[in-house]
Amino acid sequence: MFTNRIRQAMAATLQGLPLSATVEEFTPPVIDFDMEPMTGGRFIAEEMAKSGKVLNATLALQGVGPEIMLALGVKLGDDILLNVREAGQDQDGKTYFIYHTVGGKLKTLTESKLKMGDKVTTTLILTCRTYNRLENGIPVIDIDVRTQKFVLNGIDILGDARRAVLMP
Repeated sequence: MFTNRIRQAMAATLQGLPLSATVEEFTPPVIDFDMEPMTGGRFIAEEMAKSGKVLNATLALQGVGPEIMLALGVKLGDDILLNVREAGQDQDGKTYFIYHTVGGKLKTLTESKLKMGDKVTTTLILTCRTYNRLENGIPVIDIDVRTQKFVLNGIDILGDARRAVLMP
């Protein structure tokens, strides 16, 4: 049964480099659509999705050092693989886990302002070519922008269209 959840642990790897002690926060890609109104003889219009918007994920790290910067390559346009894993318990006492896997390119690297006594944080924004989300081992989201695979909530939204144009 699905109930309220409390996150108890979070770990990540960036280009295979463990980041467990440095992750401040992770924001998965927002699934958002460009919509087009359909009016044609209607008093009340309806909207239809015409395309998905670009996916971006954000990772905020504290204590970034040369190891992380060198693992990134820290060059705009380099391919990056990010894995973020979270786990916790729901209100029924059952353990849950979610795995996020993002493949894409470094879009933005921002460092916090220099201020005495503050933690140094670095925020990375990745533009996603692929995004996968597994919840308790069940694939919930699986997106690949090059192959146009678009599985959302377990449903392959573009499956019929891909097959109609002989794409896998």
